[in-house]
Amino acid sequence: MPLPLEIRDTLDAYARDDLDGDLEDHLGFFDFLADDGELQRRVGEEYFTARYLYKFFEGMRIEDEWARRAQVQLQVQQYASIYEACVHHLLFARAADRPEVQGLLSIKTLKPWSVSGDLRDRLGAISAPDGRRVVAAIDSTIKLDETKVRFDSKARAAAAIGIVDEALALELVEFYTARNMIHIHAELKRGADWSWEIDFAKKAYWRLHKFGQQARAWLGALD
Repeated sequence: MPLPLEIRDTLDAYARDDLDGDLEDHLGFFDFLADDGELQRRVGEEYFTARYLYKFFEGMRIEDEWARRAQVQLQVQQYASIYEACVHHLLFARAADRPEVQGLLSIKTLKPWSVSGDLRDRLGAISAPDGRRVVAAIDSTIKLDETKVRFDSKARAAAAIGIVDEALALELVEFYTARNMIHIHAELKRGADWSWEIDFAKKAYWRLHKFGQQARAWLGALD
């Protein structure tokens, strides 16, 4: 059952009036994604949503721990997703040919190698720790789809290319790691102290403008 229209209008006006601009302004912030209009809109909407919900909950002043925890966790998740989408696009759409990016799409590994029965038996007779087997293998390379690349690897590549500086790249990894740590079981092990999430949520918002400045500067140097 929806709230009365007067109450809905009041809540909506409170959240919107305290924002730095409207939806179009939030979309415009991501002008460095302008080569993919659909992505720019989606990321901009996520940014607007994060700010809108923050202001909404701030106005509600619900001090119960469950409510404050939900607000903080939602902020961490939203901003981490924004950073991930931006970094991924700048790497694989704007710097796809760079060796630092190409290097993300392969992993050095060992591949089983067929050998004679005699050699296989001799390898099997070698004592190895923890009951593991010794087998024949050769160097190999596994190709990765870009969607499978770890975020920390992408952040390091972004710093190596100059999209962001190293200090910001480290913070981006921290935001993303914090998002992945938001699980009920992990939280129960930590106990009631979730103040670390508050710090991450604030920093994730504050760093967005620095991220935008650095991304625009890098793109400008490409022209």
